[in-house]
Amino acid sequence: STASMLDDAGADLIGAADSVAAGVGDAKGKLDAAADDLSASGQRLHEVGADIAEALSTGDIEALKAAIGSDPAALAKAVSAPVQLDRHAVYPVDNFGSAMTPLYTTLALWIGALLAMVTLKPAPSARILEELGNPPAWQQFIGRFGVVALVSLMQSTVMSVGNMAFLGVQTANPLLYLLCYWVSGLVFAFIIYTLVVSFANFGKALSVFLLIAQVSGGGGSYPLQSLPDFVQALSPYLPITHAVNAMRAAMFGVHNGDFWTEIGILLLFTVPFIVLGLVLRTPLIKVVSKFVEKVESTKVM
Repeated sequence: STASMLDDAGADLIGAADSVAAGVGDAKGKLDAAADDLSASGQRLHEVGADIAEALSTGDIEALKAAIGSDPAALAKAVSAPVQLDRHAVYPVDNFGSAMTPLYTTLALWIGALLAMVTLKPAPSARILEELGNPPAWQQFIGRFGVVALVSLMQSTVMSVGNMAFLGVQTANPLLYLLCYWVSGLVFAFIIYTLVVSFANFGKALSVFLLIAQVSGGGGSYPLQSLPDFVQALSPYLPITHAVNAMRAAMFGVHNGDFWTEIGILLLFTVPFIVLGLVLRTPLIKVVSKFVEKVESTKVM
């Protein structure tokens, strides 16, 4: 009957609660014992230190030998490392090279996108535009990015496959690893492309400045907690930060969907540059053109 089933369920819950209480009590006892052991060890080390200090101050060699004991190596080990740390990695990293791969490869993707914009013309020539019937500015913007995107995809593919096939970097999920390269490369290429198309050579300078900021603020080499406060505050607003985090998830293991979260945040960086390229760039065209003419007239650039 329902009543008997409820009674059985209640009994099971009571039994489970008793088991949990017993487990908690046992854990508390072990923690108390460990705390007592640590306290006793600390007191012993303090006493030994006091004895050694007194022996050194008085120059009593025999007292010094007695304080050190018959096994100086054991005492030195206890003083230098009083607590032994057992490390159990949830997402282990095989080697230092794999650990540094996310930072250096994302920086390489950024530099590759910048070099592509140095090599390629940011805008089609007047002859090409005339042959195409002088399409509107937004079509020129999107169409030209298609060429840049193709170059970016080739760069990303060669780099990711090369890392896996030739360098043998650790990859828990090769498909996510490849996807991370493609998305990161396209986002970086779009950011740099928009800056260069909108601001000409000044856009290239901005891209270099962003590269420098992201070397330290990307969080790929040192923990952000060990960096200055302003770097910690800046880091979430740098695209490389999220590319590095996504690549780490693809290489060492995904936790609670963090790969997709970081990829989503990375894609959001394209939104302001879409607005800049499709809306704000149009009134800037004449100003930038005059600026470029002035710079070119100096024969410096």
